[in-house]
Amino acid sequence: MIKFTNKCKLLLFILLLFSTSNLLATHYRAGEIVFRNISGLNYEIIVYTYTDQFGAGDPSTDGINVDFGDNTSLRVERTSFDILNPSTSYGVKRNAYKTNHTYKGAGVFVVSISDPNRVDAIRNINDGNSVNIPFSVQSQIIIDAGYTNQSPILLSVPIDRGCVGKVFVHNPSAYDPDGDSLVYEIRAPNIGPNMPVPGFTIPETSDSFTINQLTGQLTWGTPKYSGFYNIVIRIKEYRRNGVIQPILVGYVDRDIQIRILLCTNNPPIIASMSNACVIAGDLLEKNISAKDNDAGNQISLTGFGGPFAQKTSPAFTLPSTAVGNPAGFLFRWRPACTSIRADSFQAVFRAIDNGDPVPLTDVQSFKIKVNGPAPRNLTPVIQDNGFKLNWTVDTCGYAFGYRIYRRIDSSFWNPAYCQIGVPASTGFVLLDTVEGVNNNTYFDNDFGKGISPLINYCYRVTAFYLARNDVGGIVNLAEPSESKASIEVCALIQRTKPIITNVSVLKTNAATGAILVKWLKPLLLDSNQNPPPYIVQVKRAVVGTSNYVNVGTAKNYSTFAEIINDSLIDSNINTQSAQYYYKVSFVSGTTLVDESIIASSPFLEPYNTNQAVVLNLQYDVPWKNTSFVVYRQNGLNFDSIATTSSSSYIDTGLINGQTYCYYVKTVGNYNQQFWPDTLYNNSQVVCGTPVDTIPPCPPVLSYTTPCNKFNINDIILNWTYPANCKQDIQSYKVLYRKQVTDTWIELATLSGGANSYIDTRPQLTYGIAGCYAVIAIDTVGNVSSPDGNSFCIDNCPYYVLPNTFTPNTDNSNDIFKPFPYRFIEKIELQVYNRWGTPVFETTDIDINWDGKDQTSGKELVAGTYFYIIKIYENYLDGTKERKVRGTVEIIR
Repeated sequence: MIKFTNKCKLLLFILLLFSTSNLLATHYRAGEIVFRNISGLNYEIIVYTYTDQFGAGDPSTDGINVDFGDNTSLRVERTSFDILNPSTSYGVKRNAYKTNHTYKGAGVFVVSISDPNRVDAIRNINDGNSVNIPFSVQSQIIIDAGYTNQSPILLSVPIDRGCVGKVFVHNPSAYDPDGDSLVYEIRAPNIGPNMPVPGFTIPETSDSFTINQLTGQLTWGTPKYSGFYNIVIRIKEYRRNGVIQPILVGYVDRDIQIRILLCTNNPPIIASMSNACVIAGDLLEKNISAKDNDAGNQISLTGFGGPFAQKTSPAFTLPSTAVGNPAGFLFRWRPACTSIRADSFQAVFRAIDNGDPVPLTDVQSFKIKVNGPAPRNLTPVIQDNGFKLNWTVDTCGYAFGYRIYRRIDSSFWNPAYCQIGVPASTGFVLLDTVEGVNNNTYFDNDFGKGISPLINYCYRVTAFYLARNDVGGIVNLAEPSESKASIEVCALIQRTKPIITNVSVLKTNAATGAILVKWLKPLLLDSNQNPPPYIVQVKRAVVGTSNYVNVGTAKNYSTFAEIINDSLIDSNINTQSAQYYYKVSFVSGTTLVDESIIASSPFLEPYNTNQAVVLNLQYDVPWKNTSFVVYRQNGLNFDSIATTSSSSYIDTGLINGQTYCYYVKTVGNYNQQFWPDTLYNNSQVVCGTPVDTIPPCPPVLSYTTPCNKFNINDIILNWTYPANCKQDIQSYKVLYRKQVTDTWIELATLSGGANSYIDTRPQLTYGIAGCYAVIAIDTVGNVSSPDGNSFCIDNCPYYVLPNTFTPNTDNSNDIFKPFPYRFIEKIELQVYNRWGTPVFETTDIDINWDGKDQTSGKELVAGTYFYIIKIYENYLDGTKERKVRGTVEIIR
């Protein structure tokens, strides 16, 4: 018996319908559907079909039914048509059908058309019997409150031809007005929405039939047989905002027809082209050329693609079409600021010869990245213990804001023409971001800490742009683009303040600890505004608080010349577990003149792990620490064990359970042109005790299921522990979860010598779908991850009913019941006589029907009865209902 699903029935209905009506409408060759958002939920939709202008079905192209994917459709009359060049497309009419449609809300909608019939003899559809196969194309519109979208525009026609044995190339030249990333893939043509044509095969090739996912270049190397071929190129649009995963915002399916003929002509060859970049407003020029190896052939070379489709300042070629052999022209584009995007434009070039009997083509392309101009005239001005940066407003007027980068001392980096942003390799770090095209100033005082006078600070600024469509509108959720960096500017703050040079721990103790603080005196002072006497006061705060307290006695000076470089020992503090910040205040009379930049003590934190201690050093100082010397206690002394450029260090090869003590000396400096001394500062002493924190290896797990047996329901687990792992396993735990998203539960804890477990839980009778893992626990309590060996078993239910039974009380086949079954959660059964009257129903999995009417209790007459049964089966992704319709015959 053949059973038809709803989809199969629909397919059969369509095929029957289309095979008995419009028998002469054998004319569809290719097509696609494009769309754009007009406003809100209103979309303009244009259907393009390519039909045989000489076919008997041509009159039927006056109108077409468009399904909008929201359970509504509309007959749309043809808006326009034109006849393609017969020298390249063998007499094809291009029909356009334009309409507007307003959706009721957000959602995913597949817009489609379906109409009989395709042209006959398409070799790779239904073994060439394509005359009665419907033609259908579709596009996906995704409506979301967060963005709007316009589909790609396809700038080349989907009708092409080539020769047997000659490499064939084609490019749809898709241009996305929103700047979305396009991804191309080959698919089967359809007879209806998401319903592939019967008997589709990839065209026969002697080598390969592929498409470049990023450029859309289709390469067929090479056709083996002459004839017509159809494929679909799906062009998917992805939108990236640089943070989240790229999202699909729609797609267009293009049904393309390729005609392959027998010929000796060779295709022309376009010279290879490298990708390029250009700054908006600059002129990009590139020579494009093609040649044909067949003597006497002439080439026609044309250009198309995104740069040519720009509404503002489009690209062009000189001449517009090049004719000859060889043929060439100059590609010229001065992109407008609206073309600044994170994604590149694709310029496509097509060369077609006049070969006989078949003109052949070559298609090549290159990518063009349009970047924003660098901010100009960046200047730093000393102001209020910092630098005020100024630069000229973005010349494009489209910048959404600016990014400010900073480093110590010059990078001597000169960005290349195509280089945008400021790479980390330059030593610059992103300091801050400001929004607003006219927000072209920034004040840097290190976020309130102040700028150190002995540091040469260098800056660069970039502009960043939100993505825009080809008319300048902002494209939501699209990835922003960063401009080329400004020139580098550097500056120094004048020494009008004290400068801390040392904050070093002298003694580690919870109550009697001590820290040495050193500072340099200020060198410049306006004594008219700040008359003597002068006071220098050291202040201290515990990390995590903002309350600074005076440390020791303030130093008093009667003249500015008396002030000296000085130091102080801060005693009787907790240096064992606390980190301290210091600053030095400079006071004229009772007025604060200036304060030093704050500087912290180096603070060391140990982390114990297996046979190692990890040391992490924290500090916040105005100078630059260039290296770190690690000391470990050896008896009464500390010995240097390593010098590193990192503030983290791992001391390995240690003995678990033994205590090791350390401190770290930082080595740093200010700009040595202004202060040549090297700065040394010690952390507090800390101790660590290595401990085994390494989890054991996951056991190697195997399992046996009862799917091939009916007499058991048990799951058998077996495992071995890897021989190359540490052999200190104390116990194993067997874990289980019903579904992948559930939390693990423990089934059993077994000794370290165990290597198997049998799950015999009663609930396995109803289904074995579930996930298992075995974890190992070592002698110190470390646990292996269940992800290391977990596996999931899906259910393998079986439930079949007989088609006859003989309720004649002879104890043989008297009861209607299932054959041996397994792993069924429940059933719902209804039995009807031939007139549709219910005679029996049950939820008993074993059914046990004795052939009597359930209501009256009387024996039913012999004959055929119909049943509907819903069988509920457990799977990893939940309980599923399986509905079965059948018949059973009562024999008496």
